[in-house]
Amino acid sequence: MKAFIKDLWFHRDNEIQSLNGLRAFAIILVILNHYALAWKKIGTLQSDSLFWSGVDLSFVLSGFLISKGLLNDWNRNGTIDFQKFYLKRTFRIFPAYYFFITFSLIASNFVLKIAEKKGLEKEVDVLSFKLSNAWGDFVFLGNYFPGMNIHTWSLSMEEQFYLIFPLFCGLLLFKIGPKRRQLFLWCLLLIPTASRVIVYVTTTAPLTPEYFNEIYFPFHTRFDSLVMGVIAMDLYTGHKDLVDRLKSDNRLYYPLLLLFFSFLCAAHWVNLRTDSFFTHTFKYNLLNISFAGILLFVVVRSESFLSRFLSLKLFVPVARLSFTIYLWHLILIGISLSILKIRTEPSSTLALLSQFIFVLVLVVILSIPFYALIEYPFQYLK
Repeated sequence: MKAFIKDLWFHRDNEIQSLNGLRAFAIILVILNHYALAWKKIGTLQSDSLFWSGVDLSFVLSGFLISKGLLNDWNRNGTIDFQKFYLKRTFRIFPAYYFFITFSLIASNFVLKIAEKKGLEKEVDVLSFKLSNAWGDFVFLGNYFPGMNIHTWSLSMEEQFYLIFPLFCGLLLFKIGPKRRQLFLWCLLLIPTASRVIVYVTTTAPLTPEYFNEIYFPFHTRFDSLVMGVIAMDLYTGHKDLVDRLKSDNRLYYPLLLLFFSFLCAAHWVNLRTDSFFTHTFKYNLLNISFAGILLFVVVRSESFLSRFLSLKLFVPVARLSFTIYLWHLILIGISLSILKIRTEPSSTLALLSQFIFVLVLVVILSIPFYALIEYPFQYLK
């Protein structure tokens, strides 16, 4: 029990402490966005809220951390221990993930039987169709074959990245020098960007669920967020002159940091214009660059106010529980609303945020047993 409490509340020795804060903000944004969507009764993931980018921040973080771990392995041994990497990812993800999707499959079949008994034909048709795609989550193709769970597409995308990226690094990326590696990575961003442009131009019914299945979920249209994390990692580890200048030159550091935050605000502003070309294409580039830039500047200056704020122990439990929270948060939001007896729609954004603080605390607390019983025991096997 003592070891569990320490793991939950304290930074680990090998962690960049400020990244726990960024991870916590990522999952908080995800919960907040889905909480707002639930009240607005929107059937897709498109929202006019300002809280939609948590998954994108999580992708950038994953790109940074996974590539940094692989590069450390490469620098130590001159190669990548693929067996060790894939075993670590398996023990980290599979137990909690497969427990959740198995539970959701059983629960969905139970709901389907109730709908059939009540003669709810429309609901039966929708549930039957979604259940027919349930296999997608089991083989991490939920971003191409969405089933019962509207949020597991991102886990499929990350798992696809984990499968492909180590091989890509070992066979090509880590064999080229830092300058050429940067150029190659920036060129790689053209693939998802071009894919989004093609989808937008050729799609006749923007903003429909089909549209999101073609541009929002697929790996080939969204992996630039992961690549931007890799770019940030490569700048941090392979470009000492840049890092040293950012550490010492306030005239460079603060204007650029302000620029990245401006990009972040701009990306959220254009999201309100849901019918625009930029919203569905280059918005993601703007967002990914801003998140990667902020991440890089946070880790470069660990003594800065922003880095020290993100390193607060307050964020550690949320970051540690983030995977479990992500899996269960839609169910836990419903349970929290029931416990808090919240039944009326908030009248304003301020009212929404006020309600959400209490919902968030309950979601975090309710996720602890799932983490303790399912995810945490496998930490020692990684």
